[in-house]
Amino acid sequence: MASSKWKSFEELQVVLDSRKYVFWGASNWIERTLESITTQPEFIVDKSKLNQGIEFNGFKIKSPAEIDQENKPFVIISTVNYMSVIDDLDGLGYVMGEDYCCTPLLNKRKDKDDLMNNKQTILVSSSQHSADENSGGGLYKVILNPYKVEKVYIGKGRGISYHDNHYYLIDMLRGVVILDKQFNEVGVIEIQKNSEPHGICIDPQRGWICIGQPGRDSVAVYSIETHELVKEYFVSNKWKYNKKDNHHVNDPFIHGDSLFISMFSFTGNWLNEVYDGGILEIDLNEDRIIGPAIQNMWMPHSVMRVNGKLTLLNSMAGELWSASYGLLGKTSGFARGLAYDDKYFYIGITEHRYPEKLLGISDNISMDTGFYVFDPISKMSKFYNLTNIESIHSLHIFQD
Repeated sequence: MASSKWKSFEELQVVLDSRKYVFWGASNWIERTLESITTQPEFIVDKSKLNQGIEFNGFKIKSPAEIDQENKPFVIISTVNYMSVIDDLDGLGYVMGEDYCCTPLLNKRKDKDDLMNNKQTILVSSSQHSADENSGGGLYKVILNPYKVEKVYIGKGRGISYHDNHYYLIDMLRGVVILDKQFNEVGVIEIQKNSEPHGICIDPQRGWICIGQPGRDSVAVYSIETHELVKEYFVSNKWKYNKKDNHHVNDPFIHGDSLFISMFSFTGNWLNEVYDGGILEIDLNEDRIIGPAIQNMWMPHSVMRVNGKLTLLNSMAGELWSASYGLLGKTSGFARGLAYDDKYFYIGITEHRYPEKLLGISDNISMDTGFYVFDPISKMSKFYNLTNIESIHSLHIFQD
């Protein structure tokens, strides 16, 4: 951890055994830090002139100008305002990790640091009907640090997937639009009429493109190679007789020999205000419905598999669920669109589509659009507001 401002007490003690040191920041962190190390500081540094010249915890408080620049003492930062101290120390020629670190009591702040300095790039699709070069429906590339939003495709964007250096984007007005890594359009796959395509996933093993079709209560399968329709999985017989969106199928996901499908209603009664939704499993070897894998969800979306567990968004409740292991996190918005980069979840939030359904249930109904970066370990999150769109369907980690 030589290049880090974070050290354990064991690592810090090794440094202090051979080097004089000072604290920077007159605070209660000093006394607590001294309980875990065996050596004493030379003095305490503090920029406040009101503190300079007095004693704190038995040690003299001095100004930064009194640090011996020739025989640099090691500096233990003992204030939560450590970023400003780091700037001062860098200005004095101190090297992070080698010449200074934060007290190990502040190490939990590393989670905050990492979250706030996340440099990930996220693709965000929007299904908003109105669209132009800078706002509304389409596909956006969002760089988190430094923050920058660039619109890379205009259309009515839904699901997005990635395969063999190409993005496959559902445009509800055109079909599956194929984009190269620079977001140049290289092809379009025509799909069934009145299918209302929503989610998409790609199965490289079978050479399939799978599309959730609420307009047909089904998942359609197209060939990656020929772009032809291969087969169609209906979730019930209802559509055959009434040609309605009964179940509101949305996002498909394949793992092994199972096709998992998020939907609003297993019984096909979402238009009757019955939200008995969840994840349905279909056996791909036998082409048969196995049954619900996850139940009791309210307008679920964005099914995926994380660390061996089926994971999804319980959209109306604004919740992130990890299969039977339960609730991982909760937001105040309509949660739709989910990505994961092995550390953080990225949770899309749409200007709430059904606020009237939450009256008396939620004390905070969000009208924001954007996405959260959520740390499932520390439970910290940061929200990135997207003011130029009203809806989000999918998030995807940018492939550079």
